[in-house]
Amino acid sequence: MVVARGTKTGSLYMTIDARGSIAVAEGSEDPNLWHQRLGHMSSKGLKVMQSNGKLPGLRSADIDLCESCILGKQKRISFKRVGRTPKEEKLELVHTDVWGPASVPSTG
Repeated sequence: MVVARGTKTGSLYMTIDARGSIAVAEGSEDPNLWHQRLGHMSSKGLKVMQSNGKLPGLRSADIDLCESCILGKQKRISFKRVGRTPKEEKLELVHTDVWGPASVPSTG
């Protein structure tokens, strides 16, 4: 089965097919799947590709809430440096995590 024909330019193959777009996967109507396939593209970007005919079979470009996108856009807040007094001596302030006894013995 031939998907497309093209000439090699550098390390890329430039297609000379008149169709202009190549889809190796089966067409899917799930916008969430296309969102993931295209690197978590925005809904606006999917709508542009849909209107240009690049995503055949996609009827709606409305995507659900994507947990990966939300987690990827969160910022981490550093600890406050104000109000923290450095301790004079070693072991003056100790943070511990107390847990146990374990109900199942470990192999280690």
